[in-house]
Amino acid sequence: MRTTDTPAAAAPPDVPDDLLAEYAAMGAATLADHERWPALADADLDRVTAGRAHPAAPVWVHATGDRLDAGDLAALAARRQAHPAGDARAGSPGTGPAGPPDGPPSWVAALVARAHATVPRYRSAARAGTSGASTPLHALPTVTRADLVADLAAHVPVDVPLDRVLEGTSSGSTGAALRVPLHPRWVAADLLLLHDLVAAAGGTWFADPDRLGLLNLVDQRTAFTYVSAMSAFPRPAGTPVPLMARVNLDASAWRRPGDRERWLADVDPQVVSTSALPLLHLLELAGAGLELHPVAVVNGATHVTPAVRAAVRATWGAPLVDLYGLRETGPVAAALDDGDHVVVDRRVHVEVLDASGAPVPDGARGEVVVTVDENPYLPLLRYRTGDHAALRRDARGTVLVGLEGRAPVRFADAAGRWRPSVDATQVLQAADLLAWHLHQDATGGVRLTAVPAHPGAADRAARAVREWLGRPVDLRVADRSATGHGKPHRFSTALDPATRTP
Repeated sequence: MRTTDTPAAAAPPDVPDDLLAEYAAMGAATLADHERWPALADADLDRVTAGRAHPAAPVWVHATGDRLDAGDLAALAARRQAHPAGDARAGSPGTGPAGPPDGPPSWVAALVARAHATVPRYRSAARAGTSGASTPLHALPTVTRADLVADLAAHVPVDVPLDRVLEGTSSGSTGAALRVPLHPRWVAADLLLLHDLVAAAGGTWFADPDRLGLLNLVDQRTAFTYVSAMSAFPRPAGTPVPLMARVNLDASAWRRPGDRERWLADVDPQVVSTSALPLLHLLELAGAGLELHPVAVVNGATHVTPAVRAAVRATWGAPLVDLYGLRETGPVAAALDDGDHVVVDRRVHVEVLDASGAPVPDGARGEVVVTVDENPYLPLLRYRTGDHAALRRDARGTVLVGLEGRAPVRFADAAGRWRPSVDATQVLQAADLLAWHLHQDATGGVRLTAVPAHPGAADRAARAVREWLGRPVDLRVADRSATGHGKPHRFSTALDPATRTP
């Protein structure tokens, strides 16, 4: 079968420049497999080894595991038994009384009290008398991403042992990268939620040892790629653990021409989790002859259009789950059809506020603000997402109407090739920018407005963009006030994403 872009050379790709040294293949691998998956039997660990050694596999950049032990698996099973999978779209948490229909659920008051006893930010507020254990949620100040970037430790409870912290990263709205502490059980709970959402959308997702269970797909210049095992995946006793992989569609991530298509066809992933631009690329590959049979596609991180959803149905006959959330909060809401996003069945409470922080009436648009008590390392009270929607309550629960989140942006380089904005995010963060706005005008000209962390960072960033696109860059330096607390549009273009014309 033919490919739709230029294949890579035979040798493994080099890291593109010194700003991205962390993507050197296996440069950070330190643990043995039995430490990455302490609950798995040797036979399952052998499956991971075999998955890595596939003859058409891409260059694996990283090695990672879920770190779940037997106690974690028992706790996750007990949680699932106490709150069995049903309609995963239902908005009222299954972990306690829902509370009044127009107010927070009952668990929120307990979270507020616990935060004032254990979270440094709120312990300080209690000592200062500005808020306390009995303060209503609506009377608390909101939390912004800038707050977490400036002092993450102030939001981590002091009574939680930190010996099991996993690290997640988020490029975020302002451009400053945020490292988020994650707990293994919380990450695994996301997989169980995903399993429930696929079932609610009509997909049948079971442990099939002959197929890759989950494919996390990106399409960018550099990315962390790896094979992993899903220890917590629901399956009958004695069934081999399903594997998952994170893979980069970019041709440079593969060793030989055609390996990408051979590997994808051979592992035939059951569920594909991705975002809009990689999904469009995968649909192009399918149109060129790549045969896949996903039971569901999950879109996250960026907006998905009805046309893309229809293309998924037409190509694979599979449902598309549009999952909305942030790295800091975890999953917030999901749309299983062309309708609106329903807040997920977890300890997640959503408000919609105006620019001043005041609540707006149901049906009026405003900023989505999330209170969440799922990750023990980062409980959040009134976290401003920077995304906008209107709130409605109906039989499904809490509904986000007209959710306006992150839109994918592509830039045209000097050779006429599309380049995804995530490539720019990597180099601009690595160049020590606090925030930026990168714009391409109708003639292809590029303007970078940069908020540098230190002198020289803006010039370094401009050079990186110039090398990336092969175009001159008009650099404008702004001050820190440009970061704000909302979600500015970091990327924009005057070129149509389909025709490259204005």
